[in-house]
Amino acid sequence: MFPVYLKDDAFESPSDPIYYLVTADGLFLMKENAVFRSCVRVRGIRGLLGQRDEVGWKLPPVPGAVLQRIVALFKEVYRRHRCEAIVLLFYDVTGREYELTVPEQVVAGGHLRYAIGPTPGGKIRVGTIHSHAEADAFHSPIDHGDEEHDDGLHVTVGNLDGIFSVSCSVVVDGRRFSLRSSDVFGPLPGEATSEVWYEALTHIHVEPSPRDSLEGKPSAI
Repeated sequence: MFPVYLKDDAFESPSDPIYYLVTADGLFLMKENAVFRSCVRVRGIRGLLGQRDEVGWKLPPVPGAVLQRIVALFKEVYRRHRCEAIVLLFYDVTGREYELTVPEQVVAGGHLRYAIGPTPGGKIRVGTIHSHAEADAFHSPIDHGDEEHDDGLHVTVGNLDGIFSVSCSVVVDGRRFSLRSSDVFGPLPGEATSEVWYEALTHIHVEPSPRDSLEGKPSAI
């Protein structure tokens, strides 16, 4: 097997005639002999097993009652303001249960601004769950930008004007991996809840919708 070097600030070309070089741009095979000196990007190494990009969900399913509470909140925000909203999902390692936090946020139509804040001690921040109002559940270009550097679970809830839809994914190093909602959430309780999460509503602040379309509706989700 050929030696492997990291190309950092202290890197100096070694005397090895053949070696692998790990860089910010990927893996390269370096060769030097009496005829040439080369640096060729490596897309696979002979003799090794293959590997594909993948993500596997490890935590227990999020109880359906938790999702039901989130959807009820999103529907109330939509009913009142025709806006989207967001909650943060945490996991208590000791208690082995999920917790929700509603960050301070400013909402307007399809636009949303919020601050994540620090993760409480003993908790794991699993990710985010946000709504798309009456639009379908999907991950928009704005979502991709917001979540690109936020490793973890990201869920979108849509169609709040009818039967809600859910889209789940895990983002790792800017790559998005889709998950089935049944992989993440447990079954919903038999009866729908009409309870309004009033305390959560105090963290959701509405600003006038930006006039970036003829109808005064935001053009982005």
